[in-house]
Amino acid sequence: MPLAKESIVLKPAELRLVRRDDSSNWQAHFKVKGVRTWVRKTTNTNNVSEAASLAERFYMKATFDFEDGRPVITRRFRSVAAVVILGLEEQIRDSTALVSYKEYITALKLYHIPFFGAHYIDNITPALISEFHAWRRDQLGRELSASAQNTHNVAMNRVFDLATEKGYMNIYQRPPLKNTGHVGDRRAEFSHDEIIKLMQCGDSFIANARMAKTKLIRELLTIYVPFMAATGMRPGTEAEFLEWRHIDVEVRDGQPILHFRLQRGKRGARNLIAHHSCWLLLEKLKAQSPDLAHLSLNEVLKKRFAKRLFRLSDGTAPHELNKSFRQWLLESGLLQCPVTSKERTLYSLRHYYATQRLLEGIPIHDLAQQMGTSVQMITKHYSHLTPLMKAKQFAGVIGGVGSLNGSGESELIKTLMASQMANNNILSMVQASTHLSLPLIVQSVVLTQDFTKRLEDAQQQQAQVI
Repeated sequence: MPLAKESIVLKPAELRLVRRDDSSNWQAHFKVKGVRTWVRKTTNTNNVSEAASLAERFYMKATFDFEDGRPVITRRFRSVAAVVILGLEEQIRDSTALVSYKEYITALKLYHIPFFGAHYIDNITPALISEFHAWRRDQLGRELSASAQNTHNVAMNRVFDLATEKGYMNIYQRPPLKNTGHVGDRRAEFSHDEIIKLMQCGDSFIANARMAKTKLIRELLTIYVPFMAATGMRPGTEAEFLEWRHIDVEVRDGQPILHFRLQRGKRGARNLIAHHSCWLLLEKLKAQSPDLAHLSLNEVLKKRFAKRLFRLSDGTAPHELNKSFRQWLLESGLLQCPVTSKERTLYSLRHYYATQRLLEGIPIHDLAQQMGTSVQMITKHYSHLTPLMKAKQFAGVIGGVGSLNGSGESELIKTLMASQMANNNILSMVQASTHLSLPLIVQSVVLTQDFTKRLEDAQQQQAQVI
């Protein structure tokens, strides 16, 4: 720490008197071994001898406090939390932050600082933590979910970590945090019929826009929503930074497969294999971009443009889609989920995707990898689907006792079920939203081959008759 203009060193690197230009009184500046921060206290005197004596007493008391496990410096919660927030914001600006950092800042600003702000950080007790839970519940009108409370607790622990490091509190004064949220609650979701109804209301939703900018947002939203539902992508966090150059195309067994390289997410960057219906959504996104509309989709993908995928047609990035989506739900009569009695959000589209893929028979482990989450999380939130997933096996339609063994019909049923890719729920949802149809070869190579063979057989039979 550099010396001020007027300083008297009493103990090198440990204790000094400092007088600022705007004051006639001396300040004691001291640093206790084991505490990184310099402590400043006024002596309230301009007499050097008295100030030196007081400074020595301050220094000795702080040393004894530290040795006895008492905090050397007392700070209010709001001042420590403000430093934590500044650090998080700096990492966000430097693009070194996790997505959750914004959530920590929100929790501190909206909940922790308003409640704990005036309290000294070394005086926060378990009883005060319980009062906070009751206060937060009153403010929200409900109990936060266990997941949201975990986020709040991580933010609170960051404040305690800094306070402990700076010597404002010791580990014994650190109160245990708790989580009173419900674990494993079913989240608001969409049935397939409901999401089809939502897509069918898209045109009127756009037409009802009163302002030009609102219309642009709604036009993008009617593509963004089915895109989230068709990919299981996390709205906002994973979609926000997705660009055209992050899309790869792989041809497998004669069928083009879309790969999205997601740049950011809850668990960092990851790859996602897109449902084949996303070809239609990419066509719509390209058509709404004046700088790309003159190119074919293949040309756009090959040129790997460093342009955001989800932009308004004027080229700007949308700042807030949640409010517009809520309005769309209201106008469609679909805001509240009848199963959970909760309001639907953009995140409900991710649950729709998970539900559809599980009902198609996708293994839970594979789905967890595709969605960038854990097997435990999938199991916790979608365990109610297990009876439906096993219905065909329990009914004896395919495999097991009661199946059509030996007749070859079991294999035929499996083939027909595989060919239902042409008419599955996700594809029908995207077609309802885009008013476009996907070529049969992209939908299912097996079905295309079967259809081609039938046409050839019919032509041969007709030729024989002639």
